[in-house]
Amino acid sequence: MNGPGSERWDGGPTRCPRCGQPAHPADRFCESCGAAMATLATVAIPRAGRTGGACADCGGPVADDGYCTVCGQLRAEPDRDEATLGGIAVVTDRGISHARNEDAAAAGILTPVPDSLDRPPHALAVVVCDGVSSSINPQVASAAAAQAGVASILDSLSGSRDATAAMFAGLADAARAAAQPEPRTGIAGSCTFTAVIVIPAAGGTATVTIGNVGDSRSYWLPDPPAVPQQLTVDDSLAQELISAGAAAQSEAVLRGAHTLTRWLGADSEPTPWAETSVRTLTVTGPGVLVVCSDGLWNYLPEAGAIREFCTDADLLAVARALTDFALQSGGQDNITVAVIPIGGTS
Repeated sequence: MNGPGSERWDGGPTRCPRCGQPAHPADRFCESCGAAMATLATVAIPRAGRTGGACADCGGPVADDGYCTVCGQLRAEPDRDEATLGGIAVVTDRGISHARNEDAAAAGILTPVPDSLDRPPHALAVVVCDGVSSSINPQVASAAAAQAGVASILDSLSGSRDATAAMFAGLADAARAAAQPEPRTGIAGSCTFTAVIVIPAAGGTATVTIGNVGDSRSYWLPDPPAVPQQLTVDDSLAQELISAGAAAQSEAVLRGAHTLTRWLGADSEPTPWAETSVRTLTVTGPGVLVVCSDGLWNYLPEAGAIREFCTDADLLAVARALTDFALQSGGQDNITVAVIPIGGTS
C-alpha cells in the first residue's frame, strides 16, 4: 500500500513522503524539506567474538579485550559466523587447515521510506575479501576493505544511480582501508576484493555491477533452463597463462592457480585494477548471485555445480550447504559465501 504523497516504485522518480515533492529514487534525503527518503542497513562478518561469555579454560569472565580476567587466556574466535540482511545470506568459516579466518564479508541495503511502500530496495551491495596469507595481518586488511567497500558504494549510490562510478569508489576506499597499518604491529596486510551492486527494476529484472581484484569470484545462477555463468575473471598467473593459450589443466596453470597478479593492500599498485575490473549487466530472475572466496570455488569452480546447491528457498541454508561442502571436501582454506536473490527464488 502506498503512503501519503508517494507513488508506486517503477524505476522512475518517486515523491517525498513528508512534503510530496518529486525526488530521484536514489535520494536518501528530500532536497526540499530534508526528510529521509531511504534508510541504510549494513552487516559485516566475521564479527568480534572475543567478548562476553565464560573462558573455555577456567570458566572465568572474559573482558572486553578478549582475555580472561582470571587465567589470562585469550578467547578463541568462533570457527563460523553468519548473517542475513533483507534477502541476503552470508556465511564465513575458518575451514579446517587455517589457524584463523582471514576472510571477511560485508553487505548493505538502501531501502525506501516509509518501509510500507510496495517497492524493492533502491540498491544493495555485497563485498567479499580474502586475506592474502603470505602478508602480515591479512585478516585486518580483508575486514577493513570489505566494510569500507560497502560503505563507500552505498554512500555513492545515495546520491547517484551510477553503479559503475559507485563500484570504482568502493574499490578506491577498500584499497585505502586495506593499506592502513594494523595499530598494534604497524604493518598492513593485503587481500582480494570481489563485489556486486544490485539495483532492482520492474518485472523481476535487476542491473548488476561487478567489481573484482584478485581471485575471489562472483557467479550469476538463474533458475534452469537459463545458463549459469561466472561473472569475474581471476587476477592470477593461471588466468594469464590460460589467456595466452595454455591448457587449463597444464602443470604451469595449476602451479599458478593462486598466484595473484592484482590485490589490495600491502605492496599493491596504487590503483590495482583496470577499467575491465568493473562491468555491468542486466539479469532476469528468478535466480541468485553467489559471491565467494576461493575457499569455496577451489572445490566448486563451475557455475553449474554451484547452482545445484541453490534449490532451497532458504538462502541461509544454501550458503551453509555450500560452506559445508567445502569443509567436507577438505576445507584447506577459509570459506566465505554470500547468496543474493534476484526476482524471487524457486
